[in-house]
Amino acid sequence: MLALSLALRSEGHEVLLAAPPEKAAWAQQLGCPFQPLGTNVTAFIDSMRDAHSLRSGFQFISYLRRETARQFEIFPKILAGADLVVGASLVGALSSVTESMGIAYRYVAFTPQLLPSGNHPFLAFKHHGFPKWCNRMGWRLAGMLDKFNLTRLINMNRKRLSLDPIQDAWLHILGRGTIVASDRAVAEVPTDVEVPCTQTGYMHLKQPDQEFPDLEDFLDAGSPPVYAGFGSMPKQDQARNVSMIVEAARAAGRRLVMTKFWDEPSEYSDAEDVFFIEKYPHLKLFPRMAAVIHHGGAGTTASAAASGVPQIIVPHILDQYYWGHHVYRSRLGPKPIWRSRLRAKKLARRIEECLSNDCIRRNANAASEAIRGENSVSMTVREIT
Repeated sequence: MLALSLALRSEGHEVLLAAPPEKAAWAQQLGCPFQPLGTNVTAFIDSMRDAHSLRSGFQFISYLRRETARQFEIFPKILAGADLVVGASLVGALSSVTESMGIAYRYVAFTPQLLPSGNHPFLAFKHHGFPKWCNRMGWRLAGMLDKFNLTRLINMNRKRLSLDPIQDAWLHILGRGTIVASDRAVAEVPTDVEVPCTQTGYMHLKQPDQEFPDLEDFLDAGSPPVYAGFGSMPKQDQARNVSMIVEAARAAGRRLVMTKFWDEPSEYSDAEDVFFIEKYPHLKLFPRMAAVIHHGGAGTTASAAASGVPQIIVPHILDQYYWGHHVYRSRLGPKPIWRSRLRAKKLARRIEECLSNDCIRRNANAASEAIRGENSVSMTVREIT
């Protein structure tokens, strides 16, 4: 959304990006007008011991309800004077507020799995590959249960805004003309999707070059290493994974670059075959890796695909299971390993498969060429303007 905001500004549009407050410095650094929205999402996630347990799922639902209720109070002030509002992610109140204010609204989905289909399950379900009838039944069941959750919460606030009640919060949030900002080379929108939508491709953010001599020295000291990082997942859980991932990389005979989001020192900080890095642009780092191990977030999956590097997905929550399934089905990487089943030996075998499987490497290169041949940000700008 930051990439889209900057592209719209370059076309002469007046833009305001509203996002969680911890993103303010990043947006301001790149010259994007910014408005803090809601509470610190990163701090909420880091308060969890892990992200893949049932308890964390209930914590997330409670968080979503609180944020949606607050949005009904916050959005009218932020949106005053706007001609168009483009929403993404957890903006449960946005469609209703724009309707009450008479403002045009579009929603950006970063995964086709947000669109009801028999070809994939509802986001809360981890398993993929079920029959279409089973997936459709899951979507219907989710809709029925949600009538007592988010749909009910939204309707309580719509009544206060003198708006008619809605029947399905999910379809209401998607709106009319959903923009699917994901790459066809990894996963296309299924043909049975009834929600009107346009698939434009993932909107990568072009970031300035960074000087990092220590990283350059590490990369030049041997063959391409393996990258590992679980992005926005809880810091506590990431720190617990370090020894396991180092063991797996060493068993596969590869050096390792790891993203470090926690503050405590690591026993591997002085190891010659392990390099820790923070906040380095993926599109600049991934092409220099032999393989990428990550959690399966939409952005990291898209960056790995655009970089032409095999990827090993360790899904923790929601659409990460979808991306793990589609990376495997598209032969851009081996079979995913669920976070609850992650073990060093299993991960080592996946790394070895990435290094030895010519089909995976050819498909990764072909996907990269297809993605780089499109300008997804420009396509999205044209779509909404």
